[in-house]
Amino acid sequence: MSSRNPGTVALVRRLALESVVIIGSILAAFALDTWWDGVQERRDERLVLDALHAEFSAARDVLVEYRGLQARVLTSVSSSLDALDAAHASGRRSVAIPDTALALMFVPPTTQLSLGTLEGLVASSRLGIIQDRELRALLGGWGSNLAELTEEEEGSRDFVGNQVEAVFWNRMNTTSFRTLVDSVFPVSLSPERLAATSRVPVDEPMVGVFATRSSLLRHALEEFQPVFAEVDSILARIERSRAY
Repeated sequence: MSSRNPGTVALVRRLALESVVIIGSILAAFALDTWWDGVQERRDERLVLDALHAEFSAARDVLVEYRGLQARVLTSVSSSLDALDAAHASGRRSVAIPDTALALMFVPPTTQLSLGTLEGLVASSRLGIIQDRELRALLGGWGSNLAELTEEEEGSRDFVGNQVEAVFWNRMNTTSFRTLVDSVFPVSLSPERLAATSRVPVDEPMVGVFATRSSLLRHALEEFQPVFAEVDSILARIERSRAY
């Protein structure tokens, strides 16, 4: 039986040891890379969560502002409609309505939200960076409730442009109050200008456009609630994720 050459045995052992060291180094490098990628991903997630929280908080403020504006327009339109109905019931041919109220009849707000971070995540298919599955689902489904609200608001805008404008222009001079349309919050108007009124003809088409405008505004206001609920749910999940 032949014996192994001591030099060969030593070489084999050394090569085996070097292989173990090399493999161990590679595995350690992979583990380090994986760990570092995880650290970077969590850091990126935190930045995304911070940006989303800022954007949805700002979006909520915008929703509050637009809902308040819609409610103000509805109050004004409903008050004018009550005056028209009373005049119509008593047989009067015209009624005095404040110019500021008539101006608001021509203001159809359309809510616009800026959510660039979410849009970027969706466009780049990077929603997966967010660990919270429920938050990912909420963000992935965002938009349907807002679309319902926008549809109602656009319907009001179309009605103002296609119906309200025509009824008013065919029946009266609108110059005195149309100049106020851009002054949605007329804080700079003089007391005299705020108190100014115009005589509005009382007939079925005029009463009809006020009634329809009021109805459309009520529907739009109802659509704000699910949008608020969705925004609040998203903010709550973001805050929970940021706490970890």
